[in-house]
Amino acid sequence: VVAAAPPTAATTSAVPVSSGVEKLADGFYSIAGGAVDAQGKLYFIDRQFQRIHGWSKGEGLSIVADAPLDAVNLTVDRSGDLPVLSSAGRDGTVYSIDPAKPAEVKVIAPTPTKARRDAATVLPVNVWANGEFADRIDPATYQFPTMADFFTQKMGEAKPQEYVSPDGSLSLPAFRVWNQGPDDHQGWRWSDTLDSHGFVTARPGERVVLTNGSENRTYSGLVGAAGRVTDLKVVADRGGESVAQDAAGNLYVANGQVFVYDSGGRAVRRIDVPERPLQLVIGGADRRTLYILTHHALYAVGI
Repeated sequence: VVAAAPPTAATTSAVPVSSGVEKLADGFYSIAGGAVDAQGKLYFIDRQFQRIHGWSKGEGLSIVADAPLDAVNLTVDRSGDLPVLSSAGRDGTVYSIDPAKPAEVKVIAPTPTKARRDAATVLPVNVWANGEFADRIDPATYQFPTMADFFTQKMGEAKPQEYVSPDGSLSLPAFRVWNQGPDDHQGWRWSDTLDSHGFVTARPGERVVLTNGSENRTYSGLVGAAGRVTDLKVVADRGGESVAQDAAGNLYVANGQVFVYDSGGRAVRRIDVPERPLQLVIGGADRRTLYILTHHALYAVGI
């Protein structure tokens, strides 16, 4: 009788596991929507309490703004100001603040999309495209579209309007917004940018990395005009809530824990976090710190 091989524990990892993440701050209700400035300082939003926070090694945690403006996600433009996507208004609102003068809020109106040579495109870092209300069978092939088909179609759509930062360095495509209820703060709104855990940016002609949560894969795509992303290629076999890419091309994917892939798409290690990671942002003065945002706490680990 040949003895069966001993079972492998479900918790055994096929790659090395790193621990030792540092908790920088906690006590938040629901943080996400973060980005770093040119000096590597992190800005992020506690959405429930409508606060924009800052964090840097020298300053620690700070409150940048606490006006009740329903901030959801933010990014940082070339001048250091913060363009912010808000859920206020029927189709959402975009405004900009200077972190040094947060009371001076500049509302950014949507304008028709046009080519902007010097502007980077702002896109959601995670997208959900599962074909709700669109999963119709093709009568010619008698097949249903796949999750990858829905994602490819969604990302390839041109957006007719955009929000441009006051300094002209960033363009946020106006993704379609679904509404339910009144137009004030009591209403519900959904869009790919409002639903995401944060933003990624890239210039037209460059590639961007983002996750397809419905398929649980990470893709690289070519950024084009009007917010289109084409030539999509799978670069990691996990997708989830967020992804960040370092200068060497390594990918950090938030999917229950943080999974690390090298530039060739090979899984190389796992970073364990006490809470489920929702957004990953690379920052710090030397861009060697991975900030990990969970619902209730902010963590960091060196990379």
